[in-house]
Amino acid sequence: MLKKYLSVLVIAACSTAVTAADSPFYVGAQISATELKESEAGNSDSFDFTTLSALAGYHFTPYIAAELRLGTGVKGESFRELDYSEKLSVDLQTLLLLKGTVPINDMFSLYGVAGYGSTKFKYQERSTGFSFSETETINGLAWGVGAGFRVTPRLTATLEYLQLPDEKFSDGPYNFKLKTNNLTLGVNYQF
Repeated sequence: MLKKYLSVLVIAACSTAVTAADSPFYVGAQISATELKESEAGNSDSFDFTTLSALAGYHFTPYIAAELRLGTGVKGESFRELDYSEKLSVDLQTLLLLKGTVPINDMFSLYGVAGYGSTKFKYQERSTGFSFSETETINGLAWGVGAGFRVTPRLTATLEYLQLPDEKFSDGPYNFKLKTNNLTLGVNYQF
C-alpha cells in the first residue's frame, strides 16, 4: 500500500515540476550538416547537404519529451558542365522522436533521442532537350545524442549527432548500402 502512495506522489511531483516550468510545449529551429554515404563492394561515395528544420516538442516530465521535426535542404551536391547539370538535394526530412534528458546542472544537460525518421532525397539531371528527376526515401529507426546549454530560462542552445535510417538494396549483381546522419546546431524556446 505504501508503494502505491509513493508512486502516486512521485508522479504528482514530476507533473508539478513540468507545470512549474510554465508550459510543457517548446519550439525550435535547427541547422544540420547532413551526410549521405553510399557503399558498394568496398567502394564508397559521400555527399554533403545543409538542412534547415523546425521542431515542436512536448515535455511529459522534466526528463521525457516528444518532438516532431520537419526539415528541408538548403544546399546540396551539384555538377555542371556546358549545358549538362546534375543536382542531388534533401527534399524533405521528417522525424518523430522520444527524448530523454539528464540534467548535469542548472545550465547544462545531456540527452538521447530515438524514434522514426524519414529523409527524401531528390536527384535531377538536365541538358538541352532532356530532363530527368527521381526521388529516393530512406526511412526507419533514427537515434542520437546531444547536449543542451540553457542561455536564458526559456532559451536553450543544442548540439546533436543523429544517426538516420540506413537502407540496403540490390540492383542486379550489385549490393548497395545508404547511410545518413546529421550533425546539428539548434535553439529551443520553452513557452
